[in-house]
Amino acid sequence: MPSENDSSAPVLNHPAPDNSALSNPVTDRTVSEKVGSVADFELGAMKMVKVGGRRLLVAKTESGIHAVDNACPHQGYGLTTGQLDGGVVTCQWHNWKFNVNDGVCTRGEEDVASHPITIKGDEVWVSITEPTDEERRAGLWPSLRRGIEADYRGQIARDVTRLLDAGATPEDIVWSGVQVGAPKADYGVGHELPAAADCLSMVGMFEGLDRALPLTHALAGIAEETRDRPAYEPDAAQPGDFQVAVETENRTQAVGALRASLQAGATSDEIASELITAVSRHHLGYGHSLIYTQKACELLDRVGWDRADDLLPHLVTSIVWGTREDTLPYMSKAIRLIDAALVDEMAKAPDRRDTGWADTDWLVATLLDAAEAPIQEAVDAVVDGAGVEGLLDAVSLAVSTRMLRYDTSLEAAKERNFAWLDISHGLTYARAARWAWRIDPGPAAARLALFTVFLCFDTGRQERRTGVIDVAERRLSDTGDLATAVINRDPAAAVEIARDGDIDDIGEQLKHLSLSDAAGSFIVAAHLVKMAKASHEEAVELGSNLPLMATARLAAAPRRERFVSSAVTEAINFIRTGAPPIR
Repeated sequence: MPSENDSSAPVLNHPAPDNSALSNPVTDRTVSEKVGSVADFELGAMKMVKVGGRRLLVAKTESGIHAVDNACPHQGYGLTTGQLDGGVVTCQWHNWKFNVNDGVCTRGEEDVASHPITIKGDEVWVSITEPTDEERRAGLWPSLRRGIEADYRGQIARDVTRLLDAGATPEDIVWSGVQVGAPKADYGVGHELPAAADCLSMVGMFEGLDRALPLTHALAGIAEETRDRPAYEPDAAQPGDFQVAVETENRTQAVGALRASLQAGATSDEIASELITAVSRHHLGYGHSLIYTQKACELLDRVGWDRADDLLPHLVTSIVWGTREDTLPYMSKAIRLIDAALVDEMAKAPDRRDTGWADTDWLVATLLDAAEAPIQEAVDAVVDGAGVEGLLDAVSLAVSTRMLRYDTSLEAAKERNFAWLDISHGLTYARAARWAWRIDPGPAAARLALFTVFLCFDTGRQERRTGVIDVAERRLSDTGDLATAVINRDPAAAVEIARDGDIDDIGEQLKHLSLSDAAGSFIVAAHLVKMAKASHEEAVELGSNLPLMATARLAAAPRRERFVSSAVTEAINFIRTGAPPIR
């Protein structure tokens, strides 16, 4: 993608701004001032003038005398320091170009505001009418959409900030991005959806215009992941059996059935229950389908379920076409046990808070040390007093432990199809299963809890090959600041700070860190955002800092970001041998 500072950036084709409202005098919002006489303005020349304290560029061209803002909308550089060629002014800062007669940007990203000129005898008058917040928002929404479609982060950031200043809600701002991105997801929604949902949930940590940070992160992820992709028009509503359609991978019928349910007035809980049941039939996409379902529903809880028809058809695509991991050989033993499990009995089991369950440490050790996925042990623990949530507690603690003892040298092992992000799914998947259980505490959610047991087991695949390695990381500094430890790539310090800090304080710090460009690629940034939120929620749930320590180590430790070399290694091995990657 060309940089927004690149003069070769493509021209955005968009209509001229509608300045008709500015031509009508609105006395309480309009300032008109004389800026000189006609003779003061030479053909082909520009002058900087002030009207109501605002700097304007006034230029005379073959078509007359015109006025636009002097500040370039990109970064505020004065346009009068640039060049006027015919009717086009060039900003010297980054070579953006504007028509002075109407403010339209002909090279760059955004128009500059233009203002009407009135000639009174020999006098030149300029009128500035400040638009209402409603008028500002009306002009900014299409500009923001163009920025998202073109993946111009600078334009996205500026428009988000201006929209907040004009009174737009964070929910509407994020939704504007979802409307652009969701239809463009080739195989349904991707990591951009949960990242956007979690970024929106972090808005409350900021005030005023500072809220632009999480909102811009949300939209930038959508822009990066969906730029230039073709859009999918969802199939029409058609009553039918949603579960059968998903199971037979019939997207047309699945989307039609879901849309028909929405149009018939199904409640948010009813829709969520249908989705939870659908994703519980298979271990889909290494846990992604459940995580996406959770985040789609949480997003709709924020923006309103009246918008569900614009998002959920694309989520359904992810579910229908998600990889059914349980059909692969590596999961054959575990899925037989899961299919045979008495999930009805699990669903009836009392909660661990009611039973006084006290064997969490034993269950965590079982999850970590088992030679095969301990499905039956998990079922027994649930019915013996742990309940489904007690099982999920143990899964969260076990996965956090794996993250704290992960051998980061594997990040440089190009031949291994396993890394930080794979392990992190164990925690975010457990969090999603807890969400599912609380939405619809029944057999489907109990089955999902067993899938988290398998994923917890699978995140230990490298440990079972090499044994548990004592990572013995040495502190590189004496800093007591988590952000400094992360910036300095000091995982030992980061873990100690997270261990000793207040749960909510460390959770908030990790969320801020996830928004601080601590990752160089979107996929890693998205996982940091998801982990920051999930680990904070799980830490509060468990009364343990362990999930926060795991996320702090992920943020500070060495990690692979781009995966190009590993993809090449995998491709060469496949072309040479015809064998699939080693799991």
